[in-house]
Amino acid sequence: MEQIDFVQRVDAYAQAAANDPARFDRSVLGMAVLAGLWIWGGLLLGLVLLAWSLLSYVYQGFHGLQFFGFFAGVALLISVLRLTRSDWVAPEGIAVPAAECPRLFEALERVRQKLRGPRISHLVITEDYGLRIAQQMRLGGLLPARYHLLLGLPLAMAIDRPRLLAMIAQEYSHLRRRQGWLQAAVFRARRRLQGLHERLADARQMTHLGWANERFMRWYLPRWWAASFVVARQDEALADRMAARWVSKPLMGEALSEVAVRGRWFREQFWTMHWLRARELASPMGPFSLMAGVMNHRMDVNWVYQGWKQEYYAPASYQDTPPSLRERLRGLDVPPGLTPMSSSNCLAWLGKRSERWIELLDQRWCVRHGHDWVAYRQILAASAARVAALMPREPYLDADQLVELGWQLQSTALQHQDAPLPIYQRALELEPANARALAACASLHMGMDWEAQLQYLAQAFAQLPAMGSAWCRLATGVLDVLEDEDFDEASVRQLRSDWRAREALARVQLQALHDERLALGSLLGARACTALPHPLWASELASLQIHLQHCPRLRRAWLLARPLRSVPDAYALVLVLDRPGVHYQDNRRLAQQWRGYLERELLLCKLMPLWISHVDELGPTGVRQLAAMPWGLVYDRAEQPAGMRSGAAPLSG
Repeated sequence: MEQIDFVQRVDAYAQAAANDPARFDRSVLGMAVLAGLWIWGGLLLGLVLLAWSLLSYVYQGFHGLQFFGFFAGVALLISVLRLTRSDWVAPEGIAVPAAECPRLFEALERVRQKLRGPRISHLVITEDYGLRIAQQMRLGGLLPARYHLLLGLPLAMAIDRPRLLAMIAQEYSHLRRRQGWLQAAVFRARRRLQGLHERLADARQMTHLGWANERFMRWYLPRWWAASFVVARQDEALADRMAARWVSKPLMGEALSEVAVRGRWFREQFWTMHWLRARELASPMGPFSLMAGVMNHRMDVNWVYQGWKQEYYAPASYQDTPPSLRERLRGLDVPPGLTPMSSSNCLAWLGKRSERWIELLDQRWCVRHGHDWVAYRQILAASAARVAALMPREPYLDADQLVELGWQLQSTALQHQDAPLPIYQRALELEPANARALAACASLHMGMDWEAQLQYLAQAFAQLPAMGSAWCRLATGVLDVLEDEDFDEASVRQLRSDWRAREALARVQLQALHDERLALGSLLGARACTALPHPLWASELASLQIHLQHCPRLRRAWLLARPLRSVPDAYALVLVLDRPGVHYQDNRRLAQQWRGYLERELLLCKLMPLWISHVDELGPTGVRQLAAMPWGLVYDRAEQPAGMRSGAAPLSG
């Protein structure tokens, strides 16, 4: 629900910035000044209260107000210091000294001199696909900051040196002090305050700030975070242009395009291929030792072209500040088009011990993902057994069994992404109102006929209104492709008008869902929450329980269907996890991980919105409601076999 508020605020601030940029910049500057005045004012007021109480005691003797002033000053100082304490965490990865990779630091120095930026003091090789410069503030900014270059090993393996240098120049441009100083300063401040934002997202941490600071931050932080997001996105475009002045616009455009395409390939192809090795290997295998050769030699030309089109037409995400690839290329005045991929990488820049860094990252990855590997191996084995049981009877399967067969092939990558499409279409022929088949067809888009795709999306929007925003996002991407591929302009214009109307309706429904969850909570009581309207297949329930078995510190879990009062005849899928004694941030990260699991492996997540909650968030009322719903319990560590059986009956139908 916080994400919905954030998106709405970002859209409003983006519109304000487009209508009157100067006024928007003044408002952002005013918000930054207000935060500074609040912090320094609190510190000064606390010091004044302490000084008054001590001096009054020295010159006038003791009286009651001195006691009040002393403790009020101490409380105010502690509250402000808690608010402003550094959330710096040493980057995860391998710190590499400059002596180990002199050529890379020579290149960094050339970029620094050209762009007049600060010196990079540390290089950290990470597991992520990306590149970032992290700023470490010292003594609240009284001492010079330190800058750490976080270089993702997959990125160094993916692109050649000129393109990596272009990406470093783009990242360095965020550290400028002159042109566009406000955008750059807000961009840096947003990165520094990431830890504070995550910390204060926990209501329990917010209450530790004191009454006044808590009220102020509840009002200020959501507005600042959304406004700074808009400014940071503007700064990304400006940094692209500044880096292009040094490395040339064509090279900058090529670097952005290749990083986007290889990033999609990395997420969709490499990791799928790597995790499928769990079929043969009982123990986890490190991915980085195999990554370099695969990156440079195993990219299908047709997939690269389709991947570039998807990246080019994909809208900008609200999860991170970079604009869409299309907006970035237009900002550079670079014509869109797929350029050849890099034929070499930058591992030589990491020095003679680069193989040692790869080995260390492989070991860390295997330790961290050992449980996930075992769980996925079990899921793959169960899926293969289910496909083997269904495939010989394919001509005689009913609609629901056909959809299950297609989904097993798709979710475990036993066939190409689009291969199950004929199976889904046959299921729709047998049962035109089958919601699972319709959702599966609508979500497949690569290699499909675009007109058929829009028809499936329109049917899904009408039949599954609770997921209307997801169908509108997919339709917008399809229409962008049609618009740029010389389709009939009048037809595209009419289709876009129709989908804009649907999108407006989806926004209203999304806001209604947001208001409903805030007002009524994730649960409505034992009588309202029922068994799932679209029951889980036995294979889906088995996959879910395998993940639950390997979830650390999980005691119990419930899976429920909550009717949506704001959307008639629609439900939300509610997963409630009980992990006593776990920090809020750990629960939040686990919720993101579980969302990825469920959206990949449960077709049900395409039919209804997924809400993930924890018992600690529900309070005593929620605990009593869960106790009255034993049929929703899908996992109980204390009575694991009984817990599994109790959840199997209502969910499998």
